[in-house]
Amino acid sequence: MENTTIIQERLAALRRRMQDERFDAFIVPSNDPHFSEYVAPHWGCRAWISGFDGSAGTVVVTRDRAALWTDSRYFLQAAEQLAGTGIELQRAGLPQTPSIPEWLNAARAVRVGTDGRLFSRTAFDSLRNDLSPYGIEPIPADDPFAAIWTDRPALPQAPASLLDTTYSGETAKNKLDRIRAAQPDGAVRIVAVLDEIAWTLNIRGGDIDYNPLVIGYLAIEPERAVLFADPNKFPPGDRERLHREAGTEIRPYEAFPEYLASLQGRPVIVHPNGLDMHHWTILETAGATILPETAPHSLISAFKAVKNSVEICGFRQAMERDGAALVRFEMWLERTIISGGRPTELEIAAKLHDFRSAGDGFQGESFETIAGYGDHGAIVHYSATEESDRAVDTDDFLLIDSGGQYPYGTTDITRTYHFGRPTGEQKRNYTAVLKGMIDLCAARFPAGTRGAQLDVLARRHLWNLGQNYLHGTGHGVGHFLCVHEGPQSIRMNENPVVLEPGMVQSCEPGLYLAGKYGIRIENLTLATAEDCPEGFLRFEPLTLCPISVTALDTQALEQSQREWLNRYHRMVCERLSPYLEADERQWLEEKTRPV
Repeated sequence: MENTTIIQERLAALRRRMQDERFDAFIVPSNDPHFSEYVAPHWGCRAWISGFDGSAGTVVVTRDRAALWTDSRYFLQAAEQLAGTGIELQRAGLPQTPSIPEWLNAARAVRVGTDGRLFSRTAFDSLRNDLSPYGIEPIPADDPFAAIWTDRPALPQAPASLLDTTYSGETAKNKLDRIRAAQPDGAVRIVAVLDEIAWTLNIRGGDIDYNPLVIGYLAIEPERAVLFADPNKFPPGDRERLHREAGTEIRPYEAFPEYLASLQGRPVIVHPNGLDMHHWTILETAGATILPETAPHSLISAFKAVKNSVEICGFRQAMERDGAALVRFEMWLERTIISGGRPTELEIAAKLHDFRSAGDGFQGESFETIAGYGDHGAIVHYSATEESDRAVDTDDFLLIDSGGQYPYGTTDITRTYHFGRPTGEQKRNYTAVLKGMIDLCAARFPAGTRGAQLDVLARRHLWNLGQNYLHGTGHGVGHFLCVHEGPQSIRMNENPVVLEPGMVQSCEPGLYLAGKYGIRIENLTLATAEDCPEGFLRFEPLTLCPISVTALDTQALEQSQREWLNRYHRMVCERLSPYLEADERQWLEEKTRPV
């Protein structure tokens, strides 16, 4: 926890900047100029100004008040870290909690500043619409933390490299040509979203936690491409190769605004969700002819979502490597607990990392492992801390959600375990979740189907019990990129994106009983037309790991569900056995025997 006096001094410094700019208030979101899921320390402005270091939250500072909005995952942590700072905790989602516009109105704020780099054009327009009924004007400003955060971390300096086509399956030149062919003659495309840049140029790095990305901007011109990133991150040979093979030059990251200002009269393609308000304003001021993409997602996002044959083979290879590590981990976990050991949630996460890192090709986790025992498993995005860390016992569920990065693919898997004698209620609920997971994974559906049209398959058995879950059922997954990617999804909310052959997505129904336990079972799947009637698609299961049957009521399975589970387990055993030692194979054979 930051010293409360330090936080008050930081708030005072920000208020002095606000006074200079005649702002009544300033909004500090949890974001970076590239809208990354994980924010590098350089852009940890919200954590710095408040002392609250949870992953989600927004701080609003007025001349004499300050408040932080965060969700239920962080109510306790935020209350502790904000104590004594003078920053009010606003518990988002509770009926009595005012919205940010309501709070600003009560504080009589009129001119509200925010760093224009931390809001996309779409997000800034949304903020303006929300504030307008109260007569409040949002103003995109320069970054005040550049002046007041004297020991601010530098931009990440992780080394970068080129991803060989033996992994990517397509050259950067060919991707650039495909992109150019889909845009008007003479147009320049601006790309700020990091995984879109990484996919387009076949580059990977380590600037963002869990995501192998390089911080930069990309301009795709008719005859060349310009990457605005630190050139020193790339070995000289890679810089030369990128120029020779893909016509791409690298300029300093800081040169991007000057480049935008030079585009007077040029047609410029940009997605309103994919460029921040600060740089959008530079384009407008320069007199560029902005051509906003009108689809819910960018062209590059759509291209990236459909994996080619090499990427698909890579996913299968990643699942085999990952699955073998998971078998060794699960074998250790079961034997440890049955023999009386009681590993804690943090120890379990560390041990799983050890098993993965001992295998070939492992490049790191694809997100922070969630290991939640008992009622911790009911917190959807639970993250164990030293204070919350709990030992695992035999009378409740243990939920583990984890994933790995490999140069040939990205994994994401959730399994829920019970190491004792589950109650009737626990078995009924576990079985309903698994039946929904099976029904969705086993689905055949017409080409042109959207995820929202399939979502009910994962929920219907829970609905029959009067239960539901509030998160989406499936998200897209990148190829050695971000574990959460669009544009497709499987969820109750409507998403116009149709599922296409080559898309990889999760299937992860769950059930969360507050104060009791959580259940989630997740596989990654590939949308494919293979072995389907003409005009239809199905999901091929990619994840290779046994599904616990300890809490499964096998009598409640329909015959088709039983056949799917047995077929899946047979495939898991056949595919993973070559990677395992004799005792590990024996353990896996026991866990995958027919039900």
